[in-house]
Amino acid sequence: MSRAEDPAPFPSGWPRARYRDLRRAMKALRLADHMLRRGLAYTPGDATDELIRTAAEQTGHHQPSETTCSLVRAVLVLLLSPSLPSPPRPGATPAEAVIRMTVTADNRPTP
Repeated sequence: MSRAEDPAPFPSGWPRARYRDLRRAMKALRLADHMLRRGLAYTPGDATDELIRTAAEQTGHHQPSETTCSLVRAVLVLLLSPSLPSPPRPGATPAEAVIRMTVTADNRPTP
């Protein structure tokens, strides 16, 4: 992904750790998407650190850390889950269900 494809800059005023964690989560989503589209991994068990780093090289990303590799596997679990969580309110359709993912860095969940 080139810099031109990156979204608009994040709003100013966030703590530096929040920017870093959000960038890590976005990188993990892009890598998981690449691996699924190219057929490199079909389950989180297939996604070894070496395979994830190879996918990063193919997409032009810097080598991911162990934390990012584990986050890629967590994203694969989320993307490959057979069903969505139960709807948040009575009568809601599965498309209205919200999936929330918490990224933990340095043993502190992000806001």
